[in-house]
Amino acid sequence: MNPDTAITRRSIDVRYVFMAIVGLFFLAVIVYPLSLVMIKSFSSEAGFTLENYAKIFSQDANIRALWNSIWVSCLSTLICVAAGTILAMLIVRTDIPYKSWLRMLLLLPYGIPPFIGAMAWAQLFGPVGYVSKLYMNITGAMFAPWNIYSAGGVVLVLAVYQFPVVFITVSGALGRIDTSLEEAARMSGAGPFRTLIDVTLPLITPAITASALLAFVGCISNFGIPALLGFRARFFVLTTRIYSALSIPDMPLATAMAVLLAVISGIPLILERRLERGQSKYTVISGKSVRPQTMNLGGWRIPVFVLVVLVALFAGVVPLLSMLLTSFLKYWGAPLEMTNMTSSHYKYILNLPMVARAFKNSLFLAVSAATITMAVGALVSYMSVRAKIKGARTLDFIGTIPYAVPCTMVAIAMILAWSRPPVVLYGTIWVILAAYLVRYMPFSIRTTNATLQQVHVSLEEAARVSGAGWTQTMRDIVMPLIRPGLVAGWILVFMPALRELTMSVLLWSQGAETMGVVIYNMQDAGYTQIAAALSTLVLLVILAGNAVVRKLSKGEISI
Repeated sequence: MNPDTAITRRSIDVRYVFMAIVGLFFLAVIVYPLSLVMIKSFSSEAGFTLENYAKIFSQDANIRALWNSIWVSCLSTLICVAAGTILAMLIVRTDIPYKSWLRMLLLLPYGIPPFIGAMAWAQLFGPVGYVSKLYMNITGAMFAPWNIYSAGGVVLVLAVYQFPVVFITVSGALGRIDTSLEEAARMSGAGPFRTLIDVTLPLITPAITASALLAFVGCISNFGIPALLGFRARFFVLTTRIYSALSIPDMPLATAMAVLLAVISGIPLILERRLERGQSKYTVISGKSVRPQTMNLGGWRIPVFVLVVLVALFAGVVPLLSMLLTSFLKYWGAPLEMTNMTSSHYKYILNLPMVARAFKNSLFLAVSAATITMAVGALVSYMSVRAKIKGARTLDFIGTIPYAVPCTMVAIAMILAWSRPPVVLYGTIWVILAAYLVRYMPFSIRTTNATLQQVHVSLEEAARVSGAGWTQTMRDIVMPLIRPGLVAGWILVFMPALRELTMSVLLWSQGAETMGVVIYNMQDAGYTQIAAALSTLVLLVILAGNAVVRKLSKGEISI
């Protein structure tokens, strides 16, 4: 037998063995749990039923939660689109100074966990918040005219922590469009504003629409912000209503609402994918180098710069400073004097066994989830993008399904799948890890897909011609070339897993607390300063991780 033929056959066998292992892994971790949620939502003691869905639309509380989810998400998305598009225009297409610094400040909310951001905004605009007290001192009023613990507060904070999605997407589109189209409009006599309305905006419409769909999904599937700002006002959305249903417990109702939420979240994601595939008719990227035109703001340059700085500070920096300041206050609501400052909260949390245990748990979960998902994601991506083995695209599709599944549905799936024999994981840290693997698998597959597409296939062909098998080619050629992308992808999974709340708060048990759960429980119990101190430490870790990712990706990726 020809040695090269033997090597080829062995390498093919190895690839199919890995595919079979990954396929079984996906069936056990993704397909089986999520299918149980679907089955449970249509089940009752009598068998198949639509009663659970009828219950959603027959109870006023559920109908209100559904309606609240829709209108809050729509309004937040409108604010996101308006703010993100205008800011992207100003940063990319005007002569505003210090663009790189402004871009970094505007993206700061993207790296802050939303539930921690909600805490910071409550500290600013709550009944005894810093801004509220300043207003009362200046005006002599007995209370501030706003209430952060309300539907309006939920809308505002959701918009703040989702607008960077629009900003990133629209900025990228503005930087890539062919400026000759705008030059033609200017040469035809159109002014800067007319060119913007008639040429530039239509060209970036697909990017604006796609970012709006993604922002809507982020808003409607969020749990932390509506929980921290809505519970006190008895304002419920679907995610918090599911949490309440699980607390009763009413698993059939919770599964039906989770499926409904998945459908509502999935439709925009499907539309976004189709929009992305159909953008050929909006082709705006030419083969020549593109240098975006900058609009001369003239006398408006400094006022616009000041306005953007204020927005950036208001959205990201001020809440962080509020969190830091609160962490040093002796008691919540104390006057801002040096005599009322202390570092005892940091000493307390550093010596608290629960915090140490939560940090170890979060670190273990984040490292494990990042390592496992990146290893599996790299295999799936290679089989699909490079080897193009039959069935690999199916695995790629299955692995990316959780991207359209809300975290609450993932948590319910874990409860249903792993709370009964033969494998019982519920009540242990392993069920949280299983949830993380489901949730973050799409991130690893998408990251490695993009990385592998940048490696030319000729390098692998040269290795095989030289007699190297598939395993050796992977070890000596492919892995070294894609290692930077894998490291960046690993961190992109590690950092969200380290701060995760929605799934953890539904799955945690005594001894299996995570950092997100501990912070949420402290805040919910009224330990505001202690929660702020712990949040500050978590934020420092997140910001450090973000700096590492930006350095590895040369500024192209942020957490």
